Amino acid sequence: MQTNFHTIINGTAGQEGLYQCLRDDGGNWTGGAVGHGFLVGTMRGISAPTMVRWLGGNPARVTRAVMQAIDVPTFAAIARAYYWNAMDCAALPAGVDQMVFDFGFNSGNGRSIWLLQQAIGLTGRQVDGDIGPVTLDALEKELTFPPHSSEANAARAIVRRLNTLQETAYRSFEGFDAFGAGWLRRLEWRTSAALALIDAVAPAAA
Repeated sequence: MQTNFHTIINGTAGQEGLYQCLRDDGGNWTGGAVGHGFLVGTMRGISAPTMVRWLGGNPARVTRAVMQAIDVPTFAAIARAYYWNAMDCAALPAGVDQMVFDFGFNSGNGRSIWLLQQAIGLTGRQVDGDIGPVTLDALEKELTFPPHSSEANAARAIVRRLNTLQETAYRSFEGFDAFGAGWLRRLEWRTSAALALIDAVAPAAA
């Protein structure tokens, strides 16, 4: 089971930046919606509600000072527990892990997994937002399907499908008019990073 955890989260951290406190962004409020709870901001992409959860569920413990103090080890621990492990990214091939993790971190785990499931041909109730045996079996079949000359080429095909699905998702989001350009730039970065990761890992696999 491969892991590109540190490479991927370092890229995500670079995309997220440091502290910000935006009144009109629900992720900056401890209650998860504008005007709900306390306005404390975000740090390294860690939202206020996520920090509330990390500190045991008490919003009063999460202040602006607490958010501003989120350091790299804390970011990495939260990223591993709530996103990487929760989406079973270590079970995904290189490149696909990048696409699934960063989109999940940016837009929600369930949505990211739904799009992966669609990208590998699952339909109906199989698209359930959970990476379980059915999803992993479908992914394994996709990676060894005869039209692809190698697992790396199969992974590239999945990355490109995810690029299309994630773009469609972004364009459907409320707030696309205001934030869409940034979301699409991030998607472009994510896809390039995913393809580069496949290229870096493929020679070792060969």
